[in-house]
Amino acid sequence: MSGRRFLLILWFGLLLLVTHLASAQQNFGVVQGRLAQKTKQIEVIGRVGLVTVAEPGFKLIMPVSINGSKSTWWVVDTGAQACLIDPSLANKLSLQTAGQVHGEGGTFPVETVNNFQIGNFSCNDVPCVVRSLGDLKKLSVRSEGGALEQTGLIGINLLAKYGALINCRTGQIFLSPTGNLGMSQQKYEAMGFTHVPISLTPRNRLEIVGSLGGHEFSFFLDTGGFTTALTNGIREEVNAPTSASKIKAVGSFHDFGKNSELSWVEPSNFKLGNYDAKGARVAFTTLNLPDNQGASHRLAGFIGLDFLVDRSAIIDIGGRALYLKPYSTPK
Repeated sequence: MSGRRFLLILWFGLLLLVTHLASAQQNFGVVQGRLAQKTKQIEVIGRVGLVTVAEPGFKLIMPVSINGSKSTWWVVDTGAQACLIDPSLANKLSLQTAGQVHGEGGTFPVETVNNFQIGNFSCNDVPCVVRSLGDLKKLSVRSEGGALEQTGLIGINLLAKYGALINCRTGQIFLSPTGNLGMSQQKYEAMGFTHVPISLTPRNRLEIVGSLGGHEFSFFLDTGGFTTALTNGIREEVNAPTSASKIKAVGSFHDFGKNSELSWVEPSNFKLGNYDAKGARVAFTTLNLPDNQGASHRLAGFIGLDFLVDRSAIIDIGGRALYLKPYSTPK
C-alpha cells in the first residue's frame, strides 16, 4: 500500500470517528464526579488542639449550576425520591415556590428549576425540595482534602427522567435526553459483569430482588447511604450472627430509627438477583420502614455506596439494570 493511500484511509477513518463522537455528544452527557467524605474535628489525647478525621463511608458528588450560578457540589442519591436544595442557595437564587411536599420532619416547599446544569449537561423543569442539608455540608474531597460547598442532593426524579447511568467506581454519571443510553446486557457480561434487574417503584425507589438466608426480599439502591443497612426485623429470621458496635446511625436524611446502633455481619448466603454477594459487610439496625414503599417483596433494607464501589457497580437507571463485578477494593 502506498504511503499516500494509507494517509487517505487514516484521514477518512479519523473523520468518521470525530463525526461519530460529535453525534454521540449530542445524545448524551458525561460528568466526572468525585468521592467525598464527611469530616469532623476531634481532640487527640495527649496533644494540644484539634485534628480533622474522616468518618467511615463516602458520597458521590457532582458539580451543579443553577440558572448560571457558580457550580457547587451535590450528592448523587438514588435513595432520595426527589432532588433537594439547601435553603441558603434557594434564597440566594430567588427561586419561585411551586408547591409543598410532606415528609419526615415536616412540610417543605418545592421549587422548580428550569436551568439545572450537571457538569455540561442541561436539565429542565427539575422540582427541588427546599430543605436544610445539615451535616452533609461537612464533606471533603477524598484523598485531596479541603472544604466543599455542599448545596443539594440529586434525586431519582431527575436521574430517572434522564436515564442516568452511574459508574460507582469511577465516579462518572452519563445522562441522556431520551432517558436511556446503556449498552446491551451481553456487552456488560462480556466485560465480566453480572446483570441484576432493577425496578422503579411508584414511590420513586430503585428496587432489586435478592435473598438472605434462603429468604427472598426486596432491597433499595441507596448511593446516598454510607453503608449497606438492613432492618433488625429480619436478623433472627435469616439467622445472621452479628457483632455489635458503638457506631450509631445518624444523619440529616436516613431511614434509621432514633439512636440506632449498628451490628455488623458478613453473610455467606446473600444474593442480589443471580449475583453472589457472600462476604459483603452489611449492618443490621433499626429502620423506619412503615410500608414497602411499593416494593414487590418484603423490604429488607438499603444497598449502600460502600458495597457498590467495592463491586465496580454500574447502575443503569434508563435500562433498569444493575451490573456488578466480583469484590475488589478501589486503588
